[in-house]
Amino acid sequence: MRKLDKKILLQLISNSDQSISEIAKKVGTTRQTVAKKIKQYKEADVVRSFVARLNPEKFGFGTRAYVFLREDPRSELRRKNEKTIKKFHQISGFHRLFGEYSAILEVWTRDSRELTALVKKIHKLKGVRETKTFIIHSTVKDQPEEPFAQVLKS
Repeated sequence: MRKLDKKILLQLISNSDQSISEIAKKVGTTRQTVAKKIKQYKEADVVRSFVARLNPEKFGFGTRAYVFLREDPRSELRRKNEKTIKKFHQISGFHRLFGEYSAILEVWTRDSRELTALVKKIHKLKGVRETKTFIIHSTVKDQPEEPFAQVLKS
């Protein structure tokens, strides 16, 4: 990756709300070059999207949790569960794991009652053997872009 690309991407992850002209000025190139580069990043799937990171509390989400799943190892059951679990609107992340648990779910609910109801639905899925739920007490750091910034700065 070229130096100009790194500079533009660093600007995007630090503040994607800034204008193309502002980015061009900060990285020392033209706005046409920046616009062209951003288009290339999107086409190459380097940049997936530009989204606003909303404050969950402002939308009534008072409970954040991680739910670990232990499932039957049969792939057809897991595929069915994946289709069903992906439809639950409270689940913002679903990751397959190696090790003791087969998956981890990131969950946002309004309260513990809603979380309990969701976990019960998950337990009813065929092949789900066990869940373990961890409710987030407080968040000390939530910066998913930081590892990318470090790579781009090097």
